[in-house]
Amino acid sequence: MMQIIKATAIVNNEVAFLAWRTDPDPVPDCIGFHIVREYLDANDQVTSERPLAAYVAFQGQSNPDWQAQNTSVWPVQKFNWRDLTLRRRRDAANLRPENERLRYRIRPVGRLRAGLEEVVPVRESHWDAKRNRRVEHGYQGAPVRLGYLGPAAFTNIIEATRRRGPFISTFTNGILSSQFLIRVLEEDDGKVGRSELEARLREPADVLRRYLAGDVPTTITEFLSRAGGRFHAALYELEDRQLLDLLVAAAPRMQLILSDAGSRDTKDKVTKKVIHTDYDTRNKDARATLRAIADAPGATFRMQDRLFNGSGHIGHNKFVIWSDDQGTPQAVLTGSTNWTWSGISGQSNNCIVVEDANVARAFLGYWQRLFDHPLPQPANTGDANTGADQGDVVKNKDCTPVTGDLANGAAFECWFSPNVPGAKQPPSARAKRQPPPPPDMDRLFSLMRRAHKMILFAVFLPSKGGVHSIIAQAIDLGLADTSLEVVGAISDPVAWGYQPSGVGPDGKPLVPSSPFIIQQGGVNVVRATALTDRDIGRELGNFVNKEILSAGKAIIHDKILVIDPLDRENCVVAFGSHNLGYKASYSNDENLVIIQRDPSLAQAYAAHVLDVFDHYRFRAAEAEKSAEMKRAGIAASSSPTDGFLSTDDRWQINANRRISAYFAQ
Repeated sequence: MMQIIKATAIVNNEVAFLAWRTDPDPVPDCIGFHIVREYLDANDQVTSERPLAAYVAFQGQSNPDWQAQNTSVWPVQKFNWRDLTLRRRRDAANLRPENERLRYRIRPVGRLRAGLEEVVPVRESHWDAKRNRRVEHGYQGAPVRLGYLGPAAFTNIIEATRRRGPFISTFTNGILSSQFLIRVLEEDDGKVGRSELEARLREPADVLRRYLAGDVPTTITEFLSRAGGRFHAALYELEDRQLLDLLVAAAPRMQLILSDAGSRDTKDKVTKKVIHTDYDTRNKDARATLRAIADAPGATFRMQDRLFNGSGHIGHNKFVIWSDDQGTPQAVLTGSTNWTWSGISGQSNNCIVVEDANVARAFLGYWQRLFDHPLPQPANTGDANTGADQGDVVKNKDCTPVTGDLANGAAFECWFSPNVPGAKQPPSARAKRQPPPPPDMDRLFSLMRRAHKMILFAVFLPSKGGVHSIIAQAIDLGLADTSLEVVGAISDPVAWGYQPSGVGPDGKPLVPSSPFIIQQGGVNVVRATALTDRDIGRELGNFVNKEILSAGKAIIHDKILVIDPLDRENCVVAFGSHNLGYKASYSNDENLVIIQRDPSLAQAYAAHVLDVFDHYRFRAAEAEKSAEMKRAGIAASSSPTDGFLSTDDRWQINANRRISAYFAQ
């Protein structure tokens, strides 16, 4: 009889990631694993349970409406899995409670035969608002009866919580499947209107927006609602109504540095060149509201405009510091989340509170350096502003990090930028003589070179082609050491392996392209993509897919690096506004926090990276396959809703066990 010899779970406030190992490996006759979430009381007794959701059918079956079943019907044919419905329900657009204690029960299954205990299918359904009744989920094709091949294994007990020692860590939900969003958008009138998704994500009270934003607005609201004290904030983009209202309410206790964001582009009628006729288009309305408060007689609110049309320099920060009534900094809120409707509900983002006086003091010192060195503003918001360079007074101070220990035994480093004196822009990748890395990037590279077993990252666009960023460094390390597992997700197509238009060696024109997947040895990196009608040869409402994909523009907007998340002494997690490339260090107002020796926080961030990676891994593989078929002139013959779960044990031949082996060690 086979058995699962180790099962592990890591978790954040949104999802859990599970991994397991078996003996023997491969498992004869195994066609997957049945996984059940068990809720526990304070005495570790099971109070309720639920099998995990599953959408992929067996070969010969189809799930045309993309309705959820669960692993009692369609088992998991992998050695790791994400529990996506830990907080996010699929029968309705709302969240389950946080702070639940739970574990997972994992059991191997095969085709039912004599001597095996049968797996009893659990029926799934959802509430249909149009029909005003509950609808049971179905699928096409004959059922496959399952039986258990061995005993159940249990993961460690985990808690789905935001609070981890001195941290409150949260992640957005803005990367859900198009099929689910379409069903939600169709609930009221049976159709999806153009711009309907954006309209709903702009509305603070909308249930879909709250679902996609997760706990991030709650965390920001709680932070800005702290009693007493004062706030100091530095923001890049500000257009979300809910977050603007929070700032207005906190204005009597706040000082704000607000940068410009967005521009209106037009073409010169004579030269045909694109010119910027106005800047600050995204923040314009919010700035006017706050400026009126700051200019009112007797106002205590202060606001400084920063980096209008900064000629390649942007005030990219998104942080708020809270100081107590005695003026002592006590906590800071930071992360990758821009204060826009798309930032909190249309992208993959993180938002974190650090409740530590030393960290908060470091951020306040940086904030004060920016505030004390205002930059020139153009006479008109469309004018050139070549003087908007932060200057060496700020850069010299930012060359050295603020370091220390946290109350839980972890260590912190706070880096700020720009931090390369005498330089305004990073060197070209083609330059023969490359200067040393900026100090914050040099530190990240050093930590990455010390990785024992795993590097994970989720990034937007650190640099074109990945050079001068953590992308190139991580991939180079993974290729040089095949025992090192490198797992990453990238948002922008030019961030790695981009082929611009031009003429190839054969004289034929080159079509702009970039790889969807980079897989070699232990390197496994994917680029975010969506499955549209054109990609899969099936109608899903192409404009809806385009809208979902472009709603947040940067689909993956995180700036996350995680190293060895299971290693108590060697684990590292880096987060903040810094895009993890040279450009941020040379040119932008940025913050970067590095935490060492905190496996709980590292695992929370690792779970988020693995969630994003796995979400786009399937889509990238389908897009890659579709591109190959198009190049070969082959029409698409199937869609992702067609079943492809194997009905025998041969699926294990190509199963990637490397990630599972690390987490289930």
